[in-house]
Amino acid sequence: MKVRITDELAQQIVDSAKAVVGWNINFIDCQGRVMASTDSSRIGAYHKAGHVAARTGQVQTVQADLPDEGVSKGVNYPIVMGRQVLGVIGITGEPAVVGQYGFLLTKICEVFLKEYRLSQEAFSEEEHRSRQVMALIYHDEDTIQQLAEDQPELAGSQYAAAIFRWHEGFRQAGAFRQQMADDCQGLGMTLYTYIYPNTFVVLVPGQVYPDWERKLSRWKEWFYPGILAGIGTEEPFHRIHESYRFAKMALQAAADRQVFCIHADEMKLAFLLQSLDGPVRRRYRKDICQHLTDHEIHLLQVYYQQNLSIQETARILCIHKNTLQYRLKRIGEATGLDPRVFRDAVTLYIATLPWF
Repeated sequence: MKVRITDELAQQIVDSAKAVVGWNINFIDCQGRVMASTDSSRIGAYHKAGHVAARTGQVQTVQADLPDEGVSKGVNYPIVMGRQVLGVIGITGEPAVVGQYGFLLTKICEVFLKEYRLSQEAFSEEEHRSRQVMALIYHDEDTIQQLAEDQPELAGSQYAAAIFRWHEGFRQAGAFRQQMADDCQGLGMTLYTYIYPNTFVVLVPGQVYPDWERKLSRWKEWFYPGILAGIGTEEPFHRIHESYRFAKMALQAAADRQVFCIHADEMKLAFLLQSLDGPVRRRYRKDICQHLTDHEIHLLQVYYQQNLSIQETARILCIHKNTLQYRLKRIGEATGLDPRVFRDAVTLYIATLPWF
């Protein structure tokens, strides 16, 4: 991978070098421009000796100040990686004195450039992985087909999309992202990515899903309630976008119900309801519940949670069974729907779901 040195990186190099050797340092590009310097007045100037060093790959020593050529006394060392000159680092001062630092200067540059190259390679790998995941979840058919041809081992698996989302200001976001990446790599998974600003998507192959799912309890212990998760259905490679769509619905359900994680396979009726637009759901709830008080809505929620059991609902609400019967009758009169009749009960049940 070719390393492209930025002005910022060059400035980091010269600042670090000066901290070690104590002399003014310049970093010169292959066209002779001073990219960075500990003497700010020299930045942007042409440096003839540096240009020669870059062109020839040979150390250039300057024995006297030559203002017309933009140089001062010192020694200029070409920086070479993989037989390619990337630039020149120069040290200003009496050559007999500063020349002893040549080896140290080139080593400082080498360390910086190797670390920079590694970080760039890691970034490129992350960017490549992100493009693959985005193509799959947003159903870019051309890219998906190319992926299937280039990596048939990927195309042969079933996948469940998992979405993790954190709230604004979540201080452990960086730790969570690193933990997820480490766990995915540990399981040999390659399809995962961070989506700015607060989402992490994982495409879990069916063959490793049981091992991956066992980690959910640990993530909940470490990161909940800052993190919520939705997990989609298991789908073939070419239909991962469907799993992702279901995962988004499951994530919304987790947020509505204030729980850490919901699997799409567990949603059933909620699948249908969650697919309705927010305005449609709000209008439905308003039309059904507009004449009910908060206490009456809570009563219905408990009543349906107890499978329409008068005895259990009365016990939980600490009221007499006759009182409960009377209140259910009043609800029927207010809404035109009898909570004890199956068809009406379904209508009321949906309208009073806490997350609906």
